Amino acid sequence: MTIAVRHMLLMLGTSLLLCTVSGCGLFREVSNSSTEDAAPLFETDPVRYRTDIVVKGGDGDSAGLRSAMEQHSQLILLKDQLPDGMIGLMRRARLDRENAVKLMHSLGYYDGTAETDVDDPPHPGEEAAVTLTLVPGPRYRIGETSLSYRPSPTPLPPFPGITPDPVPQALPLQQGAPAEADDVLSAIDEIPPALHRSGYPEAAVSSSRYTLNRTKKTLNAEVVVDPGPASVMGEAQIRGTEKVRPEYLQGLVTWKDGAPWDDRRLQDYRRELQSLGLFRFVDVKAAPTSQGEKTGTPADSPLRLPVLVDVRESSFRTVSAGARYATDTGMGVLGEWQHRNLFGAGEKLTLKLPFAQDKRGVQADFEKPSFGNPDQKFLAGTSYLKEETDAYDTTAVNAYVGLERELSPSWWASAKVFTEAGTVTRGSKDEYRYSSLILALRRDTRNSIMNPVRGTYVQWEASPTTGYYNGNFSGVSTKVTASGYYAPFDDDVLVLAARTSLGSFLGVSINNIPPSLRFYCGGGGSVRGYAYQAIGPKDHYGDPRGGVSFHEVNLEARFRVTEHIGIVPFIDGGMVYEEEYPRLFRDFQWGAGLGLRYFTPIGPVRLDVAVPLEKKSDDRGYQIYISIGQSF
Repeated sequence: MTIAVRHMLLMLGTSLLLCTVSGCGLFREVSNSSTEDAAPLFETDPVRYRTDIVVKGGDGDSAGLRSAMEQHSQLILLKDQLPDGMIGLMRRARLDRENAVKLMHSLGYYDGTAETDVDDPPHPGEEAAVTLTLVPGPRYRIGETSLSYRPSPTPLPPFPGITPDPVPQALPLQQGAPAEADDVLSAIDEIPPALHRSGYPEAAVSSSRYTLNRTKKTLNAEVVVDPGPASVMGEAQIRGTEKVRPEYLQGLVTWKDGAPWDDRRLQDYRRELQSLGLFRFVDVKAAPTSQGEKTGTPADSPLRLPVLVDVRESSFRTVSAGARYATDTGMGVLGEWQHRNLFGAGEKLTLKLPFAQDKRGVQADFEKPSFGNPDQKFLAGTSYLKEETDAYDTTAVNAYVGLERELSPSWWASAKVFTEAGTVTRGSKDEYRYSSLILALRRDTRNSIMNPVRGTYVQWEASPTTGYYNGNFSGVSTKVTASGYYAPFDDDVLVLAARTSLGSFLGVSINNIPPSLRFYCGGGGSVRGYAYQAIGPKDHYGDPRGGVSFHEVNLEARFRVTEHIGIVPFIDGGMVYEEEYPRLFRDFQWGAGLGLRYFTPIGPVRLDVAVPLEKKSDDRGYQIYISIGQSF
């Protein structure tokens, strides 16, 4: 075929194709149509709507069911995100209908059905109407439940002084109670942890079967549990340590060797290791049964399982600094260096360098944990400090040694021998020295030290003291401090905080008590609005003289306005007395003010502005305090 013939046939085919298409009218229709005449197949303009949830019939709580649906309704939760046209709205309504049926089933309405009705807007630009109708029907109740073990749990051997929790014999479900899915599943989920506390660390649910009795309107449950081997607690196998001695960590275990297995002891041990500040990662778990050893000759005798402890050490040295400002004491800076694993067993050495208008010097504190007992610490320290206040100027060296014992998770007791010697200037320069045996007992249930929102704190101190200042003296100093914190709402938007302190120095004339041992009131940690140590008796120069006893009260209402901002109205009161026993609430001087809090991960930054309510001639009209952490 020649090239000319090919070209002729191509042109002929093209002409026939164009004629065919033209005969279909396609070219003619497009050429005769316009944009204004074209109508869209679907409407995609956002449509506003209102939602009405209706509950019909049922023998349960209609209002509660409606409220629950409102919390799960896509129509309500996404109301501000308008759907694209009526098609999008109907799709959203269909999802709500499906969710409504699932919600009713989860709440025990297993015969429940739901319908949706979507009405077009009556006029362009107006709202569409969506009605979601729930027909819950009768609410099912808990019927017959059974809990069985396959195989049967192997009995544990007796252990002196320890009685393990009994093995659960029934599901913690009350017959006749509403058959809510969450309650049923939670009850079943409680069985393995209960067995983990009762000597069976590998207990697990083998099978669970649920049936509905449509006639009696009940939900029946059958649960089968494999208890696993009975086990007792073995040694802690420490892994991952480099500079921390494993024997130190083994000495902190919270269980006795051979005691019935109890997962709570593992949780306590994990918290103990995390509180040391030595590790960035801690994992405590039971070893596989393949690593266990039989405790007796019978084949079914319990296993002695070791506890696997995996840790990753963190840096033991830290350098930190803090700052404060108050109109009465000026600017203060505190530098700190700390080593938390000095000799490989969690020994803590802290060096502090305070530098402020009222205090300068150096301080060292040493702490040796697990000293003779896992719950006991050895304490020691010394300092060289210069203090310059309106009440006195001192230059002193002191030292202490002592023990602190944890009596329970919230109780501590301590005993320290403290001695100090130096010079004090009050008009004239005098020497002083004294030694004290400081006995203390405290209870602390606060959820946080820097920003407590619940719990209480109580501390009592008694210090028999003997020394020399303007003559020999001997007496007993006592002090009690108590604070409490209450959050009336679950979101901690408001915290009510209160503190009171009182103390007395018995058996000594005020003229023989070194000025640094006397009691004072006033300042940022006491009665705000008054200068540091300004409340109470004055000497003939008009300077604070201090007292033999005192009483203080602090009240705060801590409002959290946003995630990071809070405001704190407060009122403080207190007085120092020259008598041995404080006259409670007598002759108080009160201060009041408003605080601003900026919450950070390490604690709130505090700004307090306070005024004295009983202003004396030498009192300023206001005081400002800036620091980190709540005032108490």
